[in-house]
Amino acid sequence: MQGANLQGADLSKASIIGANLENANLFDADLEKANLTGANIVGANFQGADLEKAIAPLGLTTQ
Repeated sequence: MQGANLQGADLSKASIIGANLENANLFDADLEKANLTGANIVGANFQGADLEKAIAPLGLTTQ
């Protein structure tokens, strides 16, 4: 999913363990309760994304 455009996608409760999200666009995506453990998020855009209760990799803020 490197460079994928997932803007506004509903990924709530999704298991995205170990996914390559490098440079992905997740602007305004719903990631509530999603599991992103081990995901590569280098350069990914999470602006406006809902990360409430998401399991996120180190370095990804849920604020």
